[in-house]
Amino acid sequence: MTVAFHTDPRGSAYEQLIDELIEKTERFLLVDRGQSNEEVPPGVSKVLRRLQPYFIESCTMEEMMIQSGAMYSEGTYYIYRCTPDSGQILKEEAARFHDWLYPSLPDDLCFLKPDGSDYFFNVAHENIYGMHITQEEASELMDRIPGLFFRLDRHREFERYLDDAIRHQTDVLQISSYHLTEIPERIRELKHVKRLEIFEQDVCKLPRALFELTTLEELEIMTADLESIPKEISHLKQLQRLTIYCGSSHHPVPGWKPKPKSELSLDSIPAEIGELTELVSLNIGYSGIRELPSSLEKLKNLRYLSVTNSLIEESPEVVSRMTWLQHVDLTPTSMGIGWKDFLAENENE
Repeated sequence: MTVAFHTDPRGSAYEQLIDELIEKTERFLLVDRGQSNEEVPPGVSKVLRRLQPYFIESCTMEEMMIQSGAMYSEGTYYIYRCTPDSGQILKEEAARFHDWLYPSLPDDLCFLKPDGSDYFFNVAHENIYGMHITQEEASELMDRIPGLFFRLDRHREFERYLDDAIRHQTDVLQISSYHLTEIPERIRELKHVKRLEIFEQDVCKLPRALFELTTLEELEIMTADLESIPKEISHLKQLQRLTIYCGSSHHPVPGWKPKPKSELSLDSIPAEIGELTELVSLNIGYSGIRELPSSLEKLKNLRYLSVTNSLIEESPEVVSRMTWLQHVDLTPTSMGIGWKDFLAENENE
């Protein structure tokens, strides 16, 4: 069966998994996505040259599909022998599997079974990584190698999911559809998380512990009604993308509909938002917000500003002064939402 990773193994976990894969398989492949008449990028050329002593064969996309029965993308596929020395090159040239991304390096490092199918697969540009092993084998690997964070059946239980996320210090965490009413304070134990996505319709308050995650670069919150954006948002100095959607449900029951915007708790953006100097994208959808804080003008790196389906009636003056913005959307009505009651509610406001 296929067991995917929650996130790309990195650092020591990457190196230990390379050793494991070199021992368990006989061949690995890398892909040159360029055309035959194009100059090979320097990083790609260097790796192919270093691996030349271990070269077995090269294949076209069509030949790969015939051999394995799987779908492949355009490119030249280079297949190499698994040896401790070729594995050492893979560890020296990259620090995680996402590094195997054309044109910096050859694409999509994969390890093959004897029949040519994938044992370990990697689609770097889509952040997809996984292995064709059992849940039991994946669990055993996680026990041996800190930093491997597989998607396991046991993660249907939130506490076990969070336990493993903390133990393996994931850099990506997606909390969705666990029917939570609050985010536990233990979330502060995620010392390396860079992207956090929360889709829990009954979570209305963000804990202080969340704002201790100072490594965060992306934060997305989807809920039915968020109480507020706490002023402690200013602690997330590395944040580049902030997305908040109210009126969201992952388990709507018959008759469910979002609150009218005028009744939503989220009716303002704190002035402290101006302290997020790395912010590139601010996206807030469906809220009771009526105005934007003047402190937005401090966000010199902001390029995308979207505060849609809110109660803002006129374009705020602060936006006209932010000449560096590349995209602004302050549309006051819903766009493309399918709920008839939702649309009717908006028409009455």
